[in-house]
Amino acid sequence: MLQRFDARSRTIRDFTAKFTQTYRSGALGRAIVETGTVKVKRPSRMLFEYASPEKKLFVADGESYYFYVPRDKQVMVQNQRGDKRATARILAEGRLLDHFDCTGEEKDALGRKLILVPRADERDANVTRIAVVLDADLRLLALEIRDAEGSTSRMVFEGFKENVGLKDSAFRFDVPKGVEVIS
Repeated sequence: MLQRFDARSRTIRDFTAKFTQTYRSGALGRAIVETGTVKVKRPSRMLFEYASPEKKLFVADGESYYFYVPRDKQVMVQNQRGDKRATARILAEGRLLDHFDCTGEEKDALGRKLILVPRADERDANVTRIAVVLDADLRLLALEIRDAEGSTSRMVFEGFKENVGLKDSAFRFDVPKGVEVIS
């Protein structure tokens, strides 16, 4: 099933979706729920626009990552080259079998949930396992990432639209006036 998902995923040049992200802290045990929209253009561009409970923006333009919280009047900038983050590997590259091994399957209310671990040479220090939840047509319904501290982030997608023709300009981030840049 994962091989079929990987092959199907390679036919997707770009996509858009709405998401609900639930982050559950391993240490605190409480959950934070955020919603927004995502745009991805492969192989290296992503735009997450968080709408609630707080407006935030995460942009990957192929060269750098930008994380902007308007309320803080700060943008954090990081080099994107050589990044091994699980989210980037799954969404922006879409080549799971190049980076992860499947260790099993679990039940999930949304669909088939495949459990993956990063290959030894692809380790992301912050990720111990990921799970992808797929529907019968091998579309991504949800993505879960568990870190070394036992925290879990689950992103559920809806309204998934594939190959919509996104332009590179949709992933451009211009630092607003008066905003501090932190590298």
